[in-house]
Parts: sequence; C-alpha cells; structure tokens
Amino acid sequence: MKKIKLILSAIFIFLIGCEDKKAEENIVIDESVKEFISVNIKVSGPEYFTFSENKGITTEPSMWDLSFAIVDYQPSPQAPVIKDPVIIIGNGKTAAKVEANSLTDVITLPAASLFKGDNDGFYTTQGWYDYNPTNHIITPKEFVYIVKIDETKNALIEIVDYYNENGDSGYITIHWKFLTNKI
Repeated sequence: MKKIKLILSAIFIFLIGCEDKKAEENIVIDESVKEFISVNIKVSGPEYFTFSENKGITTEPSMWDLSFAIVDYQPSPQAPVIKDPVIIIGNGKTAAKVEANSLTDVITLPAASLFKGDNDGFYTTQGWYDYNPTNHIITPKEFVYIVKIDETKNALIEIVDYYNENGDSGYITIHWKFLTNKI
C-alpha cells in the first residue's frame, strides 16, 4: 500500500512539474514591433484598440482588445479621487505583468494562473507608472504585459510614454508585438 501511495505521489509531482516547466519554456516572438499612440484620453475619453488593425476608435465597438482610459481611483474614503490612466484589457481576454525593460527582454511566459481579466474595478495595468509630485511627471515603470487575445494568439505590450511630442499629457504610447506561439 505504501508503494502505491509513493508511486501515485511521484506521478502527481511529475505532472505538476510538467505544467510548471511548460510556463518556463522559451518563446519565439514575432520581431515586428508596432507602435500605437492613443488620443488624449483626458479630453476625448476612452479609446478602444484592436491589435489586428493597430488602430483605435473613441466609439466602443462590439469587439476590442484594449481600452485606453482614465478611471477614478480613491485609495481610502478620506483620500481625494485620483484620475488614474490605465489600459483596460478587453472582455474575454486576460493579461499578466512581467518585470522587463522592454519587449525583447521577455523570453519566458508566466504561468497560466498569473493571467487575469479586468473586472470589478481592478485593472491589470493599474500602477504602470511612477508619479513625481515635484514636477508632476508620469514615467512608465519597467513592465511588459502579455495579453492573451484568444486560444492561439498573444501579444506583448510595453507602455513607453504618457506624453505626445509636444509634451502634452494624456497620450499613452505603447510598443507591441504578437507572440508566434500560444501559452
């Protein structure tokens, strides 16, 4: 009886180990990096983006991958409301955050359990920036987000700026590219 329990335990550990190993495999990335710059989300409201077209529109379509928006965030009941710029992951899609300097630094996928959908006021990209209260400048943190678009397609996104070429705030710039294999 002990041998059977030992064998079953070994099989269970092997299967779990295989699942974790899958998440650590090197991935092959489509090298064509694309850029997208949102409208001024502080003025125009949310913009809805689709990877397949690399463009956004301000009228909500039936299907979209990302939304660039400002959401109200209040850290506590006594605190003032903060107008927080976020990128919202579309319905039916999930995303995971990876600490990385750029898209090229991502060489492994996180475990499937780390992919989350955006719902109930929680946004995967919340906290994507550092805010300097002295000069009121927003600087992107060194994160890359992996968006699971569907069962066969994933994309990497890196938030690179919150300002346009004139220095006006509210314009989120991302660099992104598709992954050539699935999770």
